[in-house]
Amino acid sequence: MPKVSVIIPTIGRVESLRALLESIAAQSRKPEEILVADGSGQEGIAALLAASAWAGQGLRIVHLRVNPPNAVRQRQAAIAASTGEFLFMLDDDIVLDPACLDRMLELLEADAGLSAVTADFSNQSWSRPTTLWLCYLRWVHGIREGEWQGRVIGPLLRFGYNPSPAQPMPMEWLGAGNSLVRRSAYDAVGGFSDFFLHRCTINEDVDLGLKLRRVGGILLHPGARMAHHHAPGGRMTVDLIAEDDMFNRFQIMRRTQNKTQSRAFCELLVFLTVEGLSSIRSCLRTGSWARLMGQCKGWSRAFVRLASAS
Repeated sequence: MPKVSVIIPTIGRVESLRALLESIAAQSRKPEEILVADGSGQEGIAALLAASAWAGQGLRIVHLRVNPPNAVRQRQAAIAASTGEFLFMLDDDIVLDPACLDRMLELLEADAGLSAVTADFSNQSWSRPTTLWLCYLRWVHGIREGEWQGRVIGPLLRFGYNPSPAQPMPMEWLGAGNSLVRRSAYDAVGGFSDFFLHRCTINEDVDLGLKLRRVGGILLHPGARMAHHHAPGGRMTVDLIAEDDMFNRFQIMRRTQNKTQSRAFCELLVFLTVEGLSSIRSCLRTGSWARLMGQCKGWSRAFVRLASAS
């Protein structure tokens, strides 16, 4: 039987992590090891992971401290310390359905040509393109309704399946919080890239998915499900998220997708324009401009960084 290593970066959300571990203990197919890369520095996480009850439920947990917190470095540390043939990448605010891992592993084992399988969500739907982005997809790329599903298009727009499909479907990207990755494929593409900004919580998993597709397919398994609760603790500020998003998009387009610098900048400007217009529409409806001001601050910093580096 192949060995599965669960990879969990955490930023100190104790109760969310507890719920995740309880759902892992309830799996019909338990993993051989769980590696928690802890960037929180909180003793609450250490106490949770050291509890003797987990061993009684068949879980082997390894606690790794990684400071300062950084999504990529935390995952890299956990993967480096792992021994499994399959890497089950999860966020610390996920709760698995009981057969989730079993179904993902069954699909990945059945097809040696796959590099990864990603799970569907039980408590949310994949986002659809907004009206403005639908116009962009149609007029610039000639993509009609539904043809965007599962794809990565233009300025790193990535889409899932809405509505959820009845059978496994191809994906051009994956999420690092809901995917089972073949370790040999991960190693073959060099793992996570190292060019991300700040805490690397924006687009680093999309980048990994684009690289993994060079060595094997990625499938969304609608029968493997989990809930993502988006726990609020430890989140970055709006301006840092916006700065990371813009900077990381450009780096992926240039260095992973091998687009020219001029094309990457043009597509980044398209993204900025459409997202800015969408944010303005939202502000006009709500009367609150604080979020847009934070985004503009972060976007401006990102462009200054990119301009000075070019």
